[in-house]
Amino acid sequence: MVKVVWEPLFDARGESMNQSQLHEMIVAEERKQERFRLLRQPAAPLFVCTVGMRAEALAVKDVSSSGVSLYLERPLPTASKVSIEYEARHLTLNVNGVIIWCRARQDSDIDVPDFAEACVIGVELFSPMLLLSAFRDALPVYALSMGRA
Repeated sequence: MVKVVWEPLFDARGESMNQSQLHEMIVAEERKQERFRLLRQPAAPLFVCTVGMRAEALAVKDVSSSGVSLYLERPLPTASKVSIEYEARHLTLNVNGVIIWCRARQDSDIDVPDFAEACVIGVELFSPMLLLSAFRDALPVYALSMGRA
């Protein structure tokens, strides 16, 4: 849930925050679980599927015990129901979720420098441990304790 703010917010220097800074603050405050970057990208592509569309993710930004952040070529509307498809050598997964947030890629997003026009989506998954188990070998060791991925 996003709070409506009626008065301007200020950063640590006392300057008024712009929309981008405000969005970053809201997204950071809404995160309930620690997020982990993968040590390497998955061996097989991930697809984000909505009604009438299937888009390949450019890269995985990070994962948590409740969802995943992905880079896409085009933005998708928040609150969209999606399915994340992953098909590797001996594993096929289809995990349902909802897009919680979507934003343009920023300079601080170093994961996909070749895709300047990319966007980032945050997906809350209904069964996140299925996807995390598929990425088990790519997660940092300390991340494996989060729900026993």
